[in-house]
Amino acid sequence: MIRQAVVLTLCLFAWFTLLPSLGLGTDFGPQALELYSAQLKPLFRARCFSCHGALKQEAGLRLDSADLMVEAGALTRGDVSGSSIVARVTATDIDERMPPEHEGEPLTDEQVEMLTAWIAAGAPAPPKEQPEADPNSHWSFQPVVRPDVPIVENTTWVRNPIDAFIAQSHEQRGLKQQPEATRAVLLRRLHLDLIGIPPTTAEIAAFENDVDSQWYENAVDRLLDDPRHGERWARHWMDIWRYSDWWGLGAQLRNSQQHMWHWRDWIVGSLNDDRGYDEMLRLMLAGDELRPNDPQALAATGYLARNYFLFNRYQWMDETVEHFGKAFLGLTFNCAKCHDHKFDPISQVDYFKLQAFFEPYQVRMDMLPGEIDLSKDGVPRAFDADLEAKTYLLVRGEEGHFDKSQVIEPGVPEFLEFEPACPDALNIKTVDLPDDAWQPERRAWVIDNYLAAVTEKLRVAEAKWTAVQTQSQAVVQVDAEVAAEVQSAEAAASQAATELARLDVDIARAELESLRKRYAAMYVLESPASDGDSNDVAIQDQTLRIAAIESERRLGLLRAQRALLDVKRRLVAASDDKREAITKEQTQAQQAVEQAQQTLAAEIKPDDSFPRPIGAQWSATRFKSTGQDDPAVSFPEHSSGRRSALARWITDRNHPLTARVAVNHLWTRHLGEPLVASVFDLGRNGEAPTNVKLLDWLAAELVDSGWSMKHIHRLIVNSAVYRMSSSNAGAESNMALDRDNRLWWRRQPIRLESQIVRDSILSLAGTLDLTMGGPPVPAAKQADSTRRSLYFFHSNNQRDLFLTMFDEALVTDCYRREQSVVPQQALALTNSKLVLTASQQIAQRLSLDAESQHDFIEKSFTTLLCIPADETELAACEAALTTWESQPGGTPEQARAHLIWVLLNHNDFVTLR
Repeated sequence: MIRQAVVLTLCLFAWFTLLPSLGLGTDFGPQALELYSAQLKPLFRARCFSCHGALKQEAGLRLDSADLMVEAGALTRGDVSGSSIVARVTATDIDERMPPEHEGEPLTDEQVEMLTAWIAAGAPAPPKEQPEADPNSHWSFQPVVRPDVPIVENTTWVRNPIDAFIAQSHEQRGLKQQPEATRAVLLRRLHLDLIGIPPTTAEIAAFENDVDSQWYENAVDRLLDDPRHGERWARHWMDIWRYSDWWGLGAQLRNSQQHMWHWRDWIVGSLNDDRGYDEMLRLMLAGDELRPNDPQALAATGYLARNYFLFNRYQWMDETVEHFGKAFLGLTFNCAKCHDHKFDPISQVDYFKLQAFFEPYQVRMDMLPGEIDLSKDGVPRAFDADLEAKTYLLVRGEEGHFDKSQVIEPGVPEFLEFEPACPDALNIKTVDLPDDAWQPERRAWVIDNYLAAVTEKLRVAEAKWTAVQTQSQAVVQVDAEVAAEVQSAEAAASQAATELARLDVDIARAELESLRKRYAAMYVLESPASDGDSNDVAIQDQTLRIAAIESERRLGLLRAQRALLDVKRRLVAASDDKREAITKEQTQAQQAVEQAQQTLAAEIKPDDSFPRPIGAQWSATRFKSTGQDDPAVSFPEHSSGRRSALARWITDRNHPLTARVAVNHLWTRHLGEPLVASVFDLGRNGEAPTNVKLLDWLAAELVDSGWSMKHIHRLIVNSAVYRMSSSNAGAESNMALDRDNRLWWRRQPIRLESQIVRDSILSLAGTLDLTMGGPPVPAAKQADSTRRSLYFFHSNNQRDLFLTMFDEALVTDCYRREQSVVPQQALALTNSKLVLTASQQIAQRLSLDAESQHDFIEKSFTTLLCIPADETELAACEAALTTWESQPGGTPEQARAHLIWVLLNHNDFVTLR
């Protein structure tokens, strides 16, 4: 108590000395009010409201208004020593101090001084100060209701409802829209925005001379129908959904999965087909439950397979919950893992309710048509491995510190318990899987794969045997004195080769026989019993099972015999220092043959079985930290149905968040700035929307259009807002009213993403490989590759250096790209092999149709920048070309390549105007 009194005394002393520095003087009422509004209220909001505000009222105390502090007894106006809030924030006892230790550092001396000064001044507050609103009333938690389209005065500017909402804000603020951009700028904007490739010189000329009244709309439709549209917009969504190829340590896969490109190609195809955003989400979350035998739906669950982490299930689940919340709901669920959320009505239990939806799932690799080697190809997908998996709260979020007093069932926060359009949206029902979904070896293409592989193996073996037989019959001409010795050695080698080749044929035939007999037994043993005498059916089942086992045993003997023969062959040719080791191998191989013979002769018992072909493989984990894989996981014949329930709920048309989050992302990437700046946080701690009615209108439009993203694309790019010039010339009054262009009175210039910069250079050079889909280009081949950057191998460990220079997406999270300006970018565009080579190629292409130096310069500006060169620029370029040509060794071709090189380094080349 003595120490606390000392602290209070010092604070009072500080108050008297602080008054002059705060500008309070003796008439300190207005200044104290300013101190509260500008300093203390934000401090309380950051440090106190989460426990003592509208969200929660620990100890019955609220600090979100001065009157409520007085009412609760925490504040006595004009009496510092009588205000318990001062005693609590200055307490030296850690159990008494506020904010508590787990909430961070104590208030600083300066902050305490401001608090005491304000209290001593009578703790003034704004008239009719309002406490925090009910958290459940937050704008984004309310149902999406389509607002009426505003009626505005400037109807000539309005092209569609988007413009009406924007024009309304302009009229309210006295802003005037900038004029429409030139046709060339519009075409470049559309091309780079919708397909990620700049227009050609011919396309620009045709666009500028198009006399059709629908010249712009026709271009939009053409580009939205272009298959490159899916590639361009897939990269946007891959940023948000954290696409990553596998990575680990050396050859050990630790994160994500091999062959993730199947998910990437599914995204591209879905966007080109205009698959509904809702359907995309449902399949990514639960394609294995909704369409268990559709390889494309299984590929969609790569979204979940990407979260795989070899060593730590906690981290795996943490990332799954966090980024599900951020990407689809625009909520930071991760802030509720260790304690209740400080801003949104999400409790710690709510966090683990959401985790419970994902608790049973793990990852496996399924075979695809045409390839039996899963290391070469396969589809990584999610499946529910443990239907009885239980979820427990982690005390303070600490790994392994379970609160097992209560099993937490799947569920959602109370504030999101809306009335769904689909009545059973969150009704979890166990999913009965088709037999060939949980027994993937029974799939038709798996059977075909094995038959094709063994048939090919037999063909190769027979061809080799024929060749060996022919060779063994050849007459070898040797000198007389060594003929017998040479012939003896060659005869032995020839005989061994012939026997090995014959055994290879026998083994391939035995594999084919075994495969057929095993599949015959599988289909009979695992199919529903047919009508007829049950004894006859049982006899048939037993006969097929025995035949399958015997065929496998014969195959095992043949393989053992071949191994023995191969050891004998090597022993004959071995040098003296190798013979002892190979002799031991021969002994072991002989024992293996004898064991196989005994197995073949042994009676087949009722519990004997045969190996099943592999149609899928579980992605092993090492959660138990034994240095070895965890015990193998089987494929259950049921799935929990948890994820399909979650998928139905999140895509219900009445969900307040899903559509809002989606259209905010679409708007951001078209217009450069989001309607809600905190794109992954639409909660109470996020930024307020700049135009909430427009956001809600777009969200309603997305849902009512069948969740068609192309519909929203078409609306946005056809709007007058999108078509405005990005110039602020002549807009001095607008700049004074809205310098940051938050109300979109002009087009926002956008820095091009790394992939588009590289792809544009290759496209202009005429070398861009437009092949779609397939495995990624490995890092070692990327420098010389001409494929679209979308197809580069991209992981946490391997990211292309050129792309990284221009703010490549991080795989850990990338809800918006960074837009940095650093010297390395200028160096990359100046010195990289990519740019230097492309400069020559672009110059050669443009020179083909250029009638003069003047014409070449104009075509260069138009093609690379989509802006005309003015007289000053033309003169400067002509002078530069002349100078470059006159240099020692200079040529017209080199001079033109230099000019292209300069324009590739122009700011407008990496900017979408």
